[in-house]
Amino acid sequence: MSSDEELVKQCINNNREAQKMLFEKYASKMMGICLRYTSSQEDAKDILQDGFVKVFTQLEKFEFKSTLQTWMSRVFTNLAINKATRGVAKYSHVDIDEQVGLAYEDTDEDLGKWGGLTPAQVMKHVRELPEIYRLVLNMYAVDGYSHQQIAEKLDISIGSSKSRLSRARVILKENIKNAK
Repeated sequence: MSSDEELVKQCINNNREAQKMLFEKYASKMMGICLRYTSSQEDAKDILQDGFVKVFTQLEKFEFKSTLQTWMSRVFTNLAINKATRGVAKYSHVDIDEQVGLAYEDTDEDLGKWGGLTPAQVMKHVRELPEIYRLVLNMYAVDGYSHQQIAEKLDISIGSSKSRLSRARVILKENIKNAK
């Protein structure tokens, strides 16, 4: 059973060994997604478990229009975002005036110049960001969502998405500088 297609078929037929193989093959990659959207290992593990439950219950709907990993990544990303945004109303956030523009804006190239940090160290700093900023940073910089898509998914304005990304970058940059 080497191909994902055969693995999926076996999982749909409730083959426990195939389900275990699917889990073992993709768990670490999906855990990486979960960790990006949470502030603790425990929360990430909860999302990982919920995500695999969702994958196994929805697997028969997977049509191989993309790779299995791509589909699963989207399932886990959406689940993590949904869990993170439950109760997002508890945060107060003032939008930066879109007419004035962002007070601070750097580019992804600037983020790459921080060098000298391991991916684990960068991940630690990202996970320490306040949730409203961490969500937008991950959605934009890692998962490739546009500000329009982020705004729709989080039910915020495009300006809020842009200002939260900018603020996330500022905080992240400050935290990394202070940690050196």
